[in-house]
Amino acid sequence: MTPWNNRITIAATVLLLALFGPILSGDEAADTAAAPPAPPAAEAVAEPTPEDESILDLIMGTGLTGLAFVVALGLFSFIAVTVAIERLVNTRREYIVPSSFVSELKKLVESDHSTPKDLRALCDRHVATVATILLAGVQRAGRPLPEIEKAMEDAAAREMGALRSKVRPLTVAGSVTPLVGLLGTVVGMIIAFKTASQAGLGKGEMLAQGIYMALVTTAAGLMIAIPSVLCAAYFNGRLEKFFREIDEALMPAFQCFARVENRAANTPQTESSDDTGRVRPIEKRMTIR
Repeated sequence: MTPWNNRITIAATVLLLALFGPILSGDEAADTAAAPPAPPAAEAVAEPTPEDESILDLIMGTGLTGLAFVVALGLFSFIAVTVAIERLVNTRREYIVPSSFVSELKKLVESDHSTPKDLRALCDRHVATVATILLAGVQRAGRPLPEIEKAMEDAAAREMGALRSKVRPLTVAGSVTPLVGLLGTVVGMIIAFKTASQAGLGKGEMLAQGIYMALVTTAAGLMIAIPSVLCAAYFNGRLEKFFREIDEALMPAFQCFARVENRAANTPQTESSDDTGRVRPIEKRMTIR
């Protein structure tokens, strides 16, 4: 290659470097600037995670409307817990059909010398449902057995109604709280679709708030309703069991009432005078078998 050609080659290389060198160096700088700096380790650790949210944070995240529904469900929950504890204490065996009453009643019935006065004294010594039912029959001792049985059945029905009425709040809570949760679901979906119609589907965080409230109220309603229904079924079954035991315990008492009726039927008839002074026999009392 001639010296002239060498000069031309060197000049062309210098010209190309002068034209494209700044462009190449600018691309490298842009790539370096586009790369985000690595976050410090301390900041990465300090970022909150969804697992750190408490139940209170979940409730407060539903907004004022969701908070109102949660407060209403909280009141139902408080009532249900209070009633369940009260029924658990006051439906014990010693308040319904105590074993000591049953054993004493059995001894009185087996004795041929027992009287309605002894049964009344037994009822006065015990404050229990079974004593109240037996007392209704003792107050009609000497009358026909069907009348005594009817009086005791009416007393048992009244006692059963009074005890079941105290369990009814649990049934109401189990029926109403799912409806309150469903209402919260409907309101939350209305809020979600209203937000979608105004802000568009691109606002996902605004759309999710309504759906979030709907799910929280539904879950809270079911969490209250399920235990309430189970507790109501448990207490009603417990009362039915105790009243079956009362029926079995009071059946032998009719033997005592029958003896009193037979004594009254075998008593010699006396005479009495009417308003005119004439002596007339007392009519014999009719017994219904």
